[in-house]
Amino acid sequence: MTKPDTSIKWADSPPRSARAVAGVVLIIAMAAACASILWGWAFGKVDLSATPVSVGQIMDGRTTRHIADQLSHAPVTEALADIERAGGWLLFGNLGDRVRQGCPGWLFLTDELTVHAKAKDNAAARLATVVEVRDRLHKRGINLLVLVVPDKSRIEQQKLCAVYRPDSIATRLDAWAEGLRGLQVQVVDSTSILMTIAKAGQEAPFLRTDTHWNELGAKAAAGATADWVRTSGVDITPTRHFKLAHGQPQRRIGDLVKLAGIDWLPIQLQPAPDQVAQTTFTMIDTAQAPVSPQGNQGAQDEGEDLFGDVDLSSLALIGTSYSRTSEFASFLESDLGTVVPSFAKDGGDFWASAENYFSSPDFEKTPANLVIWEIPERVIQMPIVAEERAWMAEPVPSAASAASAASAPPEKKR
Repeated sequence: MTKPDTSIKWADSPPRSARAVAGVVLIIAMAAACASILWGWAFGKVDLSATPVSVGQIMDGRTTRHIADQLSHAPVTEALADIERAGGWLLFGNLGDRVRQGCPGWLFLTDELTVHAKAKDNAAARLATVVEVRDRLHKRGINLLVLVVPDKSRIEQQKLCAVYRPDSIATRLDAWAEGLRGLQVQVVDSTSILMTIAKAGQEAPFLRTDTHWNELGAKAAAGATADWVRTSGVDITPTRHFKLAHGQPQRRIGDLVKLAGIDWLPIQLQPAPDQVAQTTFTMIDTAQAPVSPQGNQGAQDEGEDLFGDVDLSSLALIGTSYSRTSEFASFLESDLGTVVPSFAKDGGDFWASAENYFSSPDFEKTPANLVIWEIPERVIQMPIVAEERAWMAEPVPSAASAASAASAPPEKKR
């Protein structure tokens, strides 16, 4: 019988020199991490002042998520995180907590697949808020139309492969749309038209590496919305006509690749990017400058009126990044032959765009006759944050509240 080599002690007791080296490396790494965090804090890259610290926020993980998110902005942490994300993707096909790969090349946002606590209560609160907004707008002579946008993972279910979409959210969208209709809220549900495109199998209505629709899906949803507006009797002004031009296919890095943190890798090592032939829109019957490829968002981002008091638009669009992606707003303008100022906000979830618009001078001074509110399925049941809950108390400020806010003296800078 062969006796073990007792001269080799590494497995049980590493030599003192090895332990010393490991300790030094650990101390250097910890010191570098601490210095990196202090540097980030000193230069504003790390901000822990807004860390949520209530019992509920600690229990559901929001406190630790906020701290982890802030610490990830430190330079050393960012570099190590980049390496970890790249290794996870290249070695195991792992894209982190927020992104899943379904069938090869198809990425999905995990927010769509999450089963939220108090899901029905959250949806009911948002449903009541939509009704409250509808009623407050009606008192001002303004109509409301809700555009419902289904999850990518709902429409592209055949591309999920091993990604699991919980059965408990199968009826989420229908319940929401039926709830709105039952309370006499005007609704355009883009699910059926997007599902028809997906089942046809010739071209998908969603981007592969992005959570949003592509131009085919955006155009279809805009067309369904425009059809409703035309038959609603709402006055559509001003009249404008657009010339559409289609560009050559260009590489488009999707937001899910960026969210997974691997967009810095060589393109050959990333998921195959979408190829997009972007449509540009040019106004052809006025002296106005051509509309940018991103529609009319630029002027609204600066808080300016698009056409002054001469050509006030009778429509307004609020919502999320869906309204700002794949030329949805521009397709809507082209289909209706008018200008539709967009107040949509990236990452605005259910409420942020609505809050911004209804509290803005644009709404108070020159309100639209019809507000189109685009709401994605994935935000319906998500937790309601404190800021959203506060907004729900008065989602559309009364005329008295708006006048009081407008007349209040500006806060002095300290």
